[in-house]
Amino acid sequence: MIAKKIIIMAGGSGGHVFPGLTIARYLIKKGWHVNWIGTKNSIESKIVPKYGIKMHFIRIKGLRNANLKNLFYSPIYILRSYYNIKKIIKNWAPDIVLGMGGYVSGPGGIAAWHSNTPLIIHEQNKIAGMTNRWLSKISTKNIQAHPGTLKNAIAVGNPVCESIIKIPIPIKRFQNRQGFLRILVLGGSQGASILNRVLPEAFALLKEKCIIWHQTGNNELEKTKKKYKKFGLSKCFITCFIENIASAYEWADIIISRSGALTVSEITIVGLAAIFIPYPHKDKQQHRNAEELEAIGAAKIIDQSNFNTLLIVNILNSLNRKTLLIMAEKAFSLGMRNATKNIFNIINKMSKKNIDFI
Repeated sequence: MIAKKIIIMAGGSGGHVFPGLTIARYLIKKGWHVNWIGTKNSIESKIVPKYGIKMHFIRIKGLRNANLKNLFYSPIYILRSYYNIKKIIKNWAPDIVLGMGGYVSGPGGIAAWHSNTPLIIHEQNKIAGMTNRWLSKISTKNIQAHPGTLKNAIAVGNPVCESIIKIPIPIKRFQNRQGFLRILVLGGSQGASILNRVLPEAFALLKEKCIIWHQTGNNELEKTKKKYKKFGLSKCFITCFIENIASAYEWADIIISRSGALTVSEITIVGLAAIFIPYPHKDKQQHRNAEELEAIGAAKIIDQSNFNTLLIVNILNSLNRKTLLIMAEKAFSLGMRNATKNIFNIINKMSKKNIDFI
């Protein structure tokens, strides 16, 4: 039996890369060969090769908030990327191409379409990104984490790694848990300056109540460490990136974080109380991701413009483990835990070798 082949396109942020990586690892277990298209000096270039997946790098930049120079050169980057990816598709002949979002998916999706290779796109957010909105008009199949995001798309959830799915349910984690409240701080894969700036001072006012695990992002590790030291906080672990995020989720009583699509999905699968500070996108993308959790009492949303030390102190002072367990169980009720298998089944049926059976 000839092994099937897939190209996965994802880049720029953990929210695109980690769901793609979860699917890639599952496909490899099922005997598929996987290649990945991404960009150099981005998160995918550091993470994906660790799993033995061959990478092809293209040069492309996003148009959102782009300066004049990048706007001027962007048509050249896009055209060159399109031809490079079309050449990769021609030489490797994948059965299917999967776009997980990010700018790299744009020229790659068009190249797959022009190469008559089945194209699937997956949208992680409740509001579709610009690249996926465009590609959804030419793709073979659209899939999405949440109902109603894209037209003619199947809701399958967000793929989350098995180690997160296997975390014990909230009641088991909280059983016999005592002492300081355990607060996990995540600013996404790249960190969030506002969390690094505001939270050390807030935790200083709560030093007799909490212990902290804080992911700062690569650029602000030392600066954030100095802030914690300035406020005399010793019950804290500060790191630029948490490699084993499942262990952090299992440890935590509550998370303070951005509300990227993957983070929100992981929180619902684990069952964890949350305070969200959405990144202030114009389309309120991250705010929308978190709204359902807030509506059922599993989370609180604070707009970045209102986020300050006293507000976070007042919220944390109002919480205890009994309350946090109730919030965690509400979050758990929303979890979609079969996303990876759902997506695999769609990919398997839609590959070139099976295209006549759709």
